[in-house]
Amino acid sequence: MQRMISTRLDETLIDALDRASRKLRIPKRQFIEEAIHARVQEVADRDGTDPWHDTLGAWNRRESATTTVRTSRRVFRGAFARHHRP
Repeated sequence: MQRMISTRLDETLIDALDRASRKLRIPKRQFIEEAIHARVQEVADRDGTDPWHDTLGAWNRRESATTTVRTSRRVFRGAFARHHRP
């Protein structure tokens, strides 16, 4: 999945991005993605940790998937019924 972000950058940085991406003949998006991955790897090498690995397992729960779905549906139905009474 791709998401869009918006950020303010100095004009000299934008010009440098334009020149570098043209020189390398790659899209600006690819240039930025590679720069982010390189920086993340640099942090991982320096700290001995992997920021991507730190977020793995965030979806793990102590309850079963069935219980999670059942609870979520019950909460959703309750909210729906509260806001859509006849």
